[in-house]
Amino acid sequence: METEPNTRHSAQLPPLRFSLNLLYVGRMLLGMSADKPLLADEAVEAIDEYIEAVTDELVATELVHEAALLVGDTLPDAPQP
Repeated sequence: METEPNTRHSAQLPPLRFSLNLLYVGRMLLGMSADKPLLADEAVEAIDEYIEAVTDELVATELVHEAALLVGDTLPDAPQP
């Protein structure tokens, strides 16, 4: 099984993906309670804007990671035990 080489941006990807998934789940749960709004429209809009910001950060980090792979800017492999 081959794994993708690590770059200095690799460590940032899993936390960003996890955060974005949590935000989506929270937003989905807020949407499911449409008959009884839990938050004001302004708060929901703020959450949507934060989701967009995290998405932008994730996309930018993925692009920088891919660019680093293309130019060969990878980290040395960790020694196997």
